[in-house]
Amino acid sequence: MVVYLEHAFDPLWVKVANALRDQILQGHIKHGELLSENKLASEFDVSRTPVREALRLLMEEGLVEMLAGRKVRVIIPRLEDITEIYQIRWILESAALHELGQNPVLAKKVSGELRVCLEQARQALDNKNVMQLATANEKFHGVLISALRNQRISAQFKTIHNLITLYRRQTLESDSWAVTGDEEHIQLVQFIEQGAIDQALDLLKRHLCEAKKVLREYLEQ
Repeated sequence: MVVYLEHAFDPLWVKVANALRDQILQGHIKHGELLSENKLASEFDVSRTPVREALRLLMEEGLVEMLAGRKVRVIIPRLEDITEIYQIRWILESAALHELGQNPVLAKKVSGELRVCLEQARQALDNKNVMQLATANEKFHGVLISALRNQRISAQFKTIHNLITLYRRQTLESDSWAVTGDEEHIQLVQFIEQGAIDQALDLLKRHLCEAKKVLREYLEQ
């Protein structure tokens, strides 16, 4: 089967990387699945060179890993990865909240953008669309991080959130957890709008700790 590549102006290896990333994050390619350069080249109707470059990029993003014998596989989630990811999230997102607390104009702008994300998340919940919900979650936290006004941090955060999406796909299918997370997002925006940054920080810490706990429990099953 030939996989058709979009985004005509991107280099070929970027198109392959984007398509593979989407397949991994959407669960079409499973955790631990081996990826063959020859097979992928055939599926994408390209030579092995752009496939090799695409896999190198996904390796840098932490979505795939190299095994002995130059075999490549989709990563298998590890508990230590979860701890590191959520440590990074707390550092970045708490810094963003502090920035919003010092800049009311920026806080008003960001809270408006966050409310758009909340509406998208609500639609995803109503439609029971897991990937749409994951996208809305990524946008929500990405908008929050944008308060730091640092493009490099925002780019790195997107890579981190790709890992979260990969790890959390199954936990997002839990209706109770998805609804709780959405309610906490709503409350967080309200605290930002009220200038109640200390309360927002407390809520963010609980939100991230619970998300980490749910994910660790899933991986330990």
